[in-house]
Amino acid sequence: MLTNFIIKYILRQEQEMGLFLGSVKQKGSTIVYINSVDIWRKEPLGKKIKSILTLNWIPSENLIQTASKGILNQVIYGGEADYNEGLLKINSWHNSQHWTLDKLTEYDTKKSESLDTITVLIRTSHRRLSSNLLHLSIAERFEFMCVLLHPMVVKIPVTSIIHYVDIHSSFAFNEIRKANFPNADDLISYIYELQFIQQKIALSLHELLYLIDFAQKNKSNALLIKAELSSISEVETIFAYLKASIEKTIVIIGLTFGIKNLETKKTHKSKIDALTKGIPQRVKELFYYEFVLNFISSDSLENLNNYRTGILHKKGISDLQPHSYIGQSAMENPLKKIFSVLMEQHAINSAVLIGTYAMLTDELVRLQPPNISPFDLPY
Repeated sequence: MLTNFIIKYILRQEQEMGLFLGSVKQKGSTIVYINSVDIWRKEPLGKKIKSILTLNWIPSENLIQTASKGILNQVIYGGEADYNEGLLKINSWHNSQHWTLDKLTEYDTKKSESLDTITVLIRTSHRRLSSNLLHLSIAERFEFMCVLLHPMVVKIPVTSIIHYVDIHSSFAFNEIRKANFPNADDLISYIYELQFIQQKIALSLHELLYLIDFAQKNKSNALLIKAELSSISEVETIFAYLKASIEKTIVIIGLTFGIKNLETKKTHKSKIDALTKGIPQRVKELFYYEFVLNFISSDSLENLNNYRTGILHKKGISDLQPHSYIGQSAMENPLKKIFSVLMEQHAINSAVLIGTYAMLTDELVRLQPPNISPFDLPY
């Protein structure tokens, strides 16, 4: 209480300090808020006394930098498995560039602002209650894909890959418009839809883990509790989102290379066939092309569907049927195993999405090269 009184009424400081990432302050810049009390408590005693006597406190720069980096990692960049150091460099550089977002349409702006609002909601949810189990750990699973994040910053900056692939959507939409990209309206619409699906997956996984934890703590000797039924419903929803994520990704790759009407194809195989026929050879020679293609293939989608329907299980018994829960302890039911399957698939889809956006970045660069030397990019 005394510390709060000193900061607010003697030093006339706000309870939180807002700091911009990078050297340029502009709409859309990343802002980190630091608790003034936490900084004050770490100041040397001599500086505290001098600040009170002079009624002037300038927080120590090293304390601010340490605190801001800690909060950025906690909320946005994660840990080493989330490629935090690389993303911090990428976004510090990106936030130090002047943006001119003058090509956005009214609907582009509404879409990007909607995505930004949901991003804040997701980050707030995780600050209140979270778990490392919800981290995609892409740098640990698919480290080679993270290399792509650096050159992507010139057209489609990725801000975070902790819980989903979060992009600076207004900047990306503006770059698509600025390049006079063919089918720009459709491309932006599908990116918007796919980003929203990614966000819904992240929110649903967060809710699912909460329900699993609640069931483990509260089922006791009950035959079945509501949290278990809610978990089954949540899992079904996430499976649908994961499938939709793959389908939207395919359409975005198609639009990137002028392959239209993929969404009208009746089978997944026909979509993939049309896609592989239309993709230029130069793209097929990219080191990550086979990775992307393998995981959007018919076999990959079939495996996802099979798990969902229980075909891969003996006698077709599915982990999502009620008899797997009634009379079973919460520790023995299959929810934790299903959660792991969902997280694995979400991580795969997210790594594929990085590759998809990398392909789009290359096409945008080809249509309108940036006034930036490759040697100036953050690595």
